[in-house]
Amino acid sequence: MLAYLNQNSEQSLADGLAEYHREHPFLTRGDQLSADAREFFRNHDVVHVVYGCGTSLTHEAVVKLSSFFGTTGGREAIEGYRLNESHDIYKTLRFADILTTIAHAFIVVPRTLWRCACQTAPWPWAAHEAYLDTPLRDLRARYHIRVAGRLGA
Repeated sequence: MLAYLNQNSEQSLADGLAEYHREHPFLTRGDQLSADAREFFRNHDVVHVVYGCGTSLTHEAVVKLSSFFGTTGGREAIEGYRLNESHDIYKTLRFADILTTIAHAFIVVPRTLWRCACQTAPWPWAAHEAYLDTPLRDLRARYHIRVAGRLGA
């Protein structure tokens, strides 16, 4: 299991992001993205790490819900899913994964909404640089964030 997925990970946020990108090299997008997309995916990837999410479609649902309900991003975070670069990703989704995610939604959606409601404060969507050297376990304790867990991992 990747270290950043552990609720009590001692990794810094920066180290968790490095692990996330190292384990998912297909996510490296670089200069081919628009400036808006680069900013969106930078913040989106941080949510993956802070909320302990992998790249399964079920975990992507957790990231989307957490971005809207558990961060300061709100509508801005959701707008990123409308970018052309996001639409390009949607075209690659497999029908079987979509069906599995729909089945998991009955558990994942209410659980994620509840966990976001229990946070002590919203995670700073675009202002996370100050936390890059902070251990993930400390960030999660401070904001009362629970990692996504194994469902759909």
